[in-house]
Amino acid sequence: MHVTRTRGRRIAAVAVTLTLAATGGTLTAFPATAAPAAPTAPQEDRPTTVSFPRDADVVGAGPGGFLSKTRGSSPEYRWTRYADGSSVVLSGASAVGGGTDLVVTGDAANPVLSRVLRVHDLSTPASAAAAPVEIDLHTLGGYRFSGLAGTNILLSREEAGTWRQYVATLDAGTAKVRWVLGGPQFDCFEGDEAWTDTGSALYDCWVGERRDSSAKVVVDFASGHGPMYLQDRYESAWQGAISATHVAWREIRLSGNGIVAHRRGQGVEKWIPAEDLNDPLYLVGGWVAYGQKAHIDASAPAGGAAAGTVRPFTVQSVETGEKAVLLTAFSSAVAGPGGSLLVRGGTPEHGEGLYRIAPRADGGRPDVDMVASTGQTTVVTLTGSDTPKTLSAEQIAGGVDFAWNLSRGDAAVRVSLRHVTGGAAFTQEWPADAADGAPRRVTWRWDGKDPERTNGPSPARAGEYEWEITARPEEGVGPKLVATGRFTVNRPAAPHDFDGDGTADLLAREPGGSLWSVRTRPAATGGSVTSLGRSRVGGGWQVYDRLETVGNIAGTTAPDVLARDRFGGLYLYQGTNDRDTALAGRTWVGGGWGIYDRITGGGDVTGDGRTDVVASDTSGVLWLHPGTGKATAPFSARKRIGGGWGVYNEIAAVGNLAGGPAGDLVARDRAGALWLYLGKGDGTFAARTMIGKGWGAFTDLVGVGDADGDGRADLIATSATGATFYAGTGNWKAPFKPGAKTDLTNGVRYDIAF
Repeated sequence: MHVTRTRGRRIAAVAVTLTLAATGGTLTAFPATAAPAAPTAPQEDRPTTVSFPRDADVVGAGPGGFLSKTRGSSPEYRWTRYADGSSVVLSGASAVGGGTDLVVTGDAANPVLSRVLRVHDLSTPASAAAAPVEIDLHTLGGYRFSGLAGTNILLSREEAGTWRQYVATLDAGTAKVRWVLGGPQFDCFEGDEAWTDTGSALYDCWVGERRDSSAKVVVDFASGHGPMYLQDRYESAWQGAISATHVAWREIRLSGNGIVAHRRGQGVEKWIPAEDLNDPLYLVGGWVAYGQKAHIDASAPAGGAAAGTVRPFTVQSVETGEKAVLLTAFSSAVAGPGGSLLVRGGTPEHGEGLYRIAPRADGGRPDVDMVASTGQTTVVTLTGSDTPKTLSAEQIAGGVDFAWNLSRGDAAVRVSLRHVTGGAAFTQEWPADAADGAPRRVTWRWDGKDPERTNGPSPARAGEYEWEITARPEEGVGPKLVATGRFTVNRPAAPHDFDGDGTADLLAREPGGSLWSVRTRPAATGGSVTSLGRSRVGGGWQVYDRLETVGNIAGTTAPDVLARDRFGGLYLYQGTNDRDTALAGRTWVGGGWGIYDRITGGGDVTGDGRTDVVASDTSGVLWLHPGTGKATAPFSARKRIGGGWGVYNEIAAVGNLAGGPAGDLVARDRAGALWLYLGKGDGTFAARTMIGKGWGAFTDLVGVGDADGDGRADLIATSATGATFYAGTGNWKAPFKPGAKTDLTNGVRYDIAF
């Protein structure tokens, strides 16, 4: 019962003894007596083969066996014997035990609402077969069932506006009822299932004519009397626990939340701070026991808010404050024989099942032993996995299979995948397997797409990835498993693939100096590309009068950018293969580059496997700057490779455009004609070939490599009205298909694209 009161004057706790007259209904105070001695725990022959039903809780336990209740809307109540592991299913809508081999079943799912009770003696197989004793509570006197304390059936009845408490015992199959507590001065309620197997119970009572004070009352049915504890009426007290030697309950005080504990027969209060207000409370001898009940939906996300490890089942000494964790977590607990507590829970060492926590004669830390097993492990472990270490672009294009082996299947599983440079992770989740905790193999097929899934699925980027698998036991019992691993996706360097996803990216500058990376992907209809959106690279790029994507000249797998300022200084911006930071900080290359009016790069002109740059000066001479593959000194000494290039107002390196050696160029003359220069692979070019007219309307020509995924190099031409995509054919006589307008610029005006 939860009692809330307004703060005011503090009333000190006192202890008195009540004599409970079975006939007169009066309460007479006498000096406190010593608490009853703790009974000796019974010796039980328990085989190690006893099984506890999976997906079930314990609702009763005696010397000879235990009562379990399966979860769900139609629970099954089963009594299992320790001696041989045999069991019997009890009929009825509800069932409870009370520390002996007696079990009470009711005709309502909530036993408090049952009209007819049936009392079963399950001490031996023969007695279990006998017909139960039936008690009709309405015929008996309109009682309400409250619980079972040993052989005492707890009843209550409302009389003249107050609740009175009764106890019934069986005498030759007949229920004998006697009053134990309650009346005009004591309006009493049963105390949160706080009773012992020997017949002691804890009650909550309103005290006095105006019901302005409250009490926790301990009743020992055998002696008919027990100590009563008064609390400050201006505090909140609820829950309760009782053992043969102690009594305890939870309280809220201005100084904090905690547990009040007393040794029975003494008035000395012990205060144990405890902030977890809703955890159930138990007593094992002189040790309070508590923990967070684990009832977590197996379909809940494995890594979600409900997935944290629950507070473990812990005991703490009332006298010394010593604390010990006995079980990783638990889902139910009931009073057992000999002052013991039977707990459904688990430990990493012994797994899931029913544990007996018993008081020790010397008052030391309670003994713990498993009395029945579910056969499940408490800790989920990863027993093996089939995951890659490296993947090529071809492998991920067809999808990749992953697999993990788990030690138990009744765990909700989540797998996530993310690129280590950042970004959102792709996740997939599975509910707990119904295979009752047997080992489980989780398989997942990655489609090879970007885990971030921004603007629709796009190819996964190159670089390192991390997978993570999280498995949470379905009851929340035990820590969740978190295991990780890494693998690398390798892609060949591409001249315009700034984020490493295998598709072309176009860099474009707005007039104000903001630089953007425009991502592309092949159009669904083929023969063109479409935009995947843009991301801002940075600002301040208006200081440069020439910008050029030149492929990989710095020795990495990412394309790089050359930027020339208005004083002729040349800077290198290395690519990062990172979508958020496409370019690293600039590195000084050298001065004197102001003599060039055109600079381009991205192909291997010399045939040495390294990317080169060509540039035409103001006098029309074409110069080759051979690449070194070194970021600190990217070029060796320049070489003159031709003259007469002053007729062109645009030059673009297009890589292997025509199927021969790499290092081809296209050049547009001032009349708008486009010419092709095929690279020979030795640092020179073949004679030019005209490949088209009418190209004068474009402001920039960009050789983007294979952008549409057909294996041939392509070209993007931009103008004030947008962008046009020219798909490569691989035929040097007609290297481009007719142009197709694209939505790459999305109406944004750029002053240069490269």
